[in-house]
Amino acid sequence: MRGAFRRDLALAPGPGFHLARRRSARVVSLLLALAAIGWGIYDLVAGFRVIGVATAALAVAFVIQIVQAELSTWRFEGTELRSRRLRLRARDIDGVHVAFAGPRARVWVELRDGQEVALAEGAERDIRAIADRLSGMIQLASMTRGRSLN
Repeated sequence: MRGAFRRDLALAPGPGFHLARRRSARVVSLLLALAAIGWGIYDLVAGFRVIGVATAALAVAFVIQIVQAELSTWRFEGTELRSRRLRLRARDIDGVHVAFAGPRARVWVELRDGQEVALAEGAERDIRAIADRLSGMIQLASMTRGRSLN
């Protein structure tokens, strides 16, 4: 399986397919960054320079993590399923698969060459919605592509 199942992604509202970070994940990341910044400032003002600098470095790491997480989402554009690191053409996708384990589920795509690419993990209802929307987008792209060739 290529990639990792992301637990912080949810289907964004709208007609297309876009997996965006959940609001709760954004809030937690932002609060961690703000706490590290505040604690670093406090340490520097209190005269604890080494600890203050280390905490400031931690704050920078949290900000970098926020930016990377925001950029690492999935979107279906044109005839491709894209993330920051990967582009999958709709015609290369063999199917969208879902696996259930208790109240949790996982969704991934299987390519025609047998390779599997992990997308998301979460509540069964949310994962079913992701799989249904993505399947619909892939079918629509296939129908559109077929018409343009004739």
